[in-house]
Order: sequence, then C-alpha cells, then structure tokens
Amino acid sequence: MRLNGPFNVEHTMIRKLSVLTSLSGIVLLAACGGFKSTWPSVVGVSDQTVAVTVNCMAEQAKTLGYDVRVVDHKRGVEATRNDTSDARYVNEFRRYDVISATTKPEKGSTRIEVRAGTRSDYQTRRGTTPTDEPARDAAKKDAQTIVTTCGGGPS
Repeated sequence: MRLNGPFNVEHTMIRKLSVLTSLSGIVLLAACGGFKSTWPSVVGVSDQTVAVTVNCMAEQAKTLGYDVRVVDHKRGVEATRNDTSDARYVNEFRRYDVISATTKPEKGSTRIEVRAGTRSDYQTRRGTTPTDEPARDAAKKDAQTIVTTCGGGPS
C-alpha cells in the first residue's frame, strides 16, 4: 500500500543521498586540483599602460594569423586561429588554437598573462560539442611571441 501524502520518506532520502554524493564529488575534484586548466600560460611585464599593451597584443595576434574576437582595453584579448592541418578525427568538425591574453595594472607597469590552448568541435548526437585539448606547440610558441613582443620578455 502506498501513501499519497505530502511527505514521502523514500523521495526525501534519495534527494539527500544525491546531494551528498554531488557535494563530495565536487570537494574531491577541488582537493585534487581537478579544476586546473591544461592550457599553459606565459607571464610578462610591459612598461606601457594597459590600453597600449592590449592594443599591442591584439595587433600581434592578428600578425600571427589569429582572428581577434574580443578586445577589452581594461582586461585583454581573446583570439582564435583555425588549424588547417589534415590530422583530424572522423567526427571532428574543426580544430582551432585559442589565445587568451589578460592584463593587470601594477605600479608603473602592466602585468601580461597569455594562455595558449587548442579547442576542437566534435559532431555528436546532441550537435556540435566544443572540447578543450592540450595546447598545440604552435599555440604555445605564439603565446611566447606575444609576451616577448608586447612585454619585453617573460617575467
């Protein structure tokens, strides 16, 4: 016989168990460093203002063949470049390098951090799915070039 009342013990216990399981999984991931990016970053210092440094990074990314998607004169630059190599998986729609360059004002200088990565779009049953992958060597080299050109070298 089933009780049709406002309180269902079975439902409450299942909900508590799923919440506890989710929370313990998140705590375990955070404790083990599970939220860290696999994309390396290069850090440098520019003696220019943030706005001038951001313009330099955007122009350098364009020179390296990137399509600059975002230019924020207070924070940084986001840019992508399609990978035209023929080495793709069967279900891979496209692959592209990503440059994420951020700036932070410091006393008399600007701190630069350029993160290089590679992202692939795969065709799945739910549609195109973007997936972060380890950065290609070309993207890592481009990040170093941007820091060297706009920041005078790594700090």
